[in-house]
Order: sequence, then structure tokens, then C-alpha cells
Amino acid sequence: MEVALRRRCIFCNVKHPCGRCMSRLLLFAVAVSVSIPIFSVQAASQQRPDGKKAGRMQIIKGPALESATDHSAIIRWTTNTGSSLIEHSVVHYGADPKNLDRRAESVNRWNQNLPYMIHRVSVMNLAPRTTYYYTVESVRGDGTLLGGKSNTINHFTTDSTRRWQTGNEAGPH
Repeated sequence: MEVALRRRCIFCNVKHPCGRCMSRLLLFAVAVSVSIPIFSVQAASQQRPDGKKAGRMQIIKGPALESATDHSAIIRWTTNTGSSLIEHSVVHYGADPKNLDRRAESVNRWNQNLPYMIHRVSVMNLAPRTTYYYTVESVRGDGTLLGGKSNTINHFTTDSTRRWQTGNEAGPH
């Protein structure tokens, strides 16, 4: 008698009491209705605190070598806050200043409480006692340039005789 009363569920097309799928649907509806206001508040909170639209991102300090070993280096530069909350800091580099065919990048998040952003990118797997040339830029996750692109080619040299090398050895080329 109980089998005769069961009908096919309109959600999953299986013969069982429809309450099972309805519970899942209700749970999904609650989750969606709760998450929409959360994401709306999050998007509104990621606007500039002063309410003004940001100008194009520009480098205000650097780029410069922060530190280097015989196989790695950290390149640092500072930009005004620019227009994006999440971006990639990119270093284009190579051993030939006319062929910067290698790329290192780091994902950054903008701290809205600061009027600037410090970019730091680790460049790995370098050869010892080699001069590398580089430029920097800031891009969106999809590769769109945000500004903050260096106009000069800088350089540094890795060194196997010292553990750390500071930014004093870097300079424009």
C-alpha cells in the first residue's frame, strides 16, 4: 500500500517521499539567500574609503633589488593605490636587456587603509655570478595592464661569494 502512494519526485525523478529533495532544495535556497547579502556587503566594502575614484596606478618608488642570493632575488617597488583591489605584481627579466623573456609574479591584495602598495616579487632559479636585467608592471588577473609599469630597464648580479646582496647593487641600465 505504501509503494502505491509514492510518486516520482519532480526534482530527481526517483520514487521516494518528496520531502527528501524538498529539504535539499530548501537548504540550497537558504544558503543562496544568506550569501547574496554577504557578497553585496563585501563588494561595497572594497570601494575606496574616501569615496573618490582612484587614478591610474603609477610607480612612486623603485623598482629596486631588495635582496639576492646566488640563485634568487627579490624585486620591490611601490605604487599609489591605483584602481584595482587584487592584482599581480610582475617582473620581466632575462640575461639580455633586449630579451626579457622570463617572468616572475606575485599576487597582491590592496590594503585600503594605506595610500600606497608595496610590491615584492621573488625571482627564483637564477644562475650564480650572472647579471639579470628587469622591468616591472602591475596587471589584473586576466593580464590587463593597470599602470605601474617601469620605464627603465634595471639590473642586478647574482653572486655566489655572498649569502645576501642588498639593493645598493641595482641600478638603471
